[in-house]
Amino acid sequence: MSTLTQQRVPAVSADVRFGIMDLYAENSAALDEGRYEDWASCFTAQAEYRLTTRENYDRGLPIAIIYCDGRGMIDDRAFTTAQTTISQPRALRHIVSGMSVKADGDSYRVGADFLILQTLSDRMTEVVMSGRYIDRVVIEGERFMFASRICVTDTLLYPTSVVAPV
Repeated sequence: MSTLTQQRVPAVSADVRFGIMDLYAENSAALDEGRYEDWASCFTAQAEYRLTTRENYDRGLPIAIIYCDGRGMIDDRAFTTAQTTISQPRALRHIVSGMSVKADGDSYRVGADFLILQTLSDRMTEVVMSGRYIDRVVIEGERFMFASRICVTDTLLYPTSVVAPV
């Protein structure tokens, strides 16, 4: 038996992997379509949501661009983004790839790369942000949900202000 084979973590079932992929697709579609209440419904009651920089994440610093501790704060972010944000109409597109899933007790550690594109009616499509999701996903009832989502961005510079969730 090779060293690589000995170090493998038990495989996650296809049902679990597809369930998590569906959660990611639901999350991305809700953000792309401006359905922020649906985005919020992807999180558990005690969930944590953070948008932070790679520098802060790598140093273990708690500083975040957006920080929500619990579903109440996540719901507030969804409401605020949907009801009070005044901005030029835009189309957003979240592209998620490179997903890894590992079982961790009663939850799953999930990582995935993301790229967010934005198109304004009078401009070419531009990259808004790239980075990595570092998530903990749980099953509540029949549904996969985020218990923790940390969005780690690759840059400190953004073409627009960061109001909407990532």
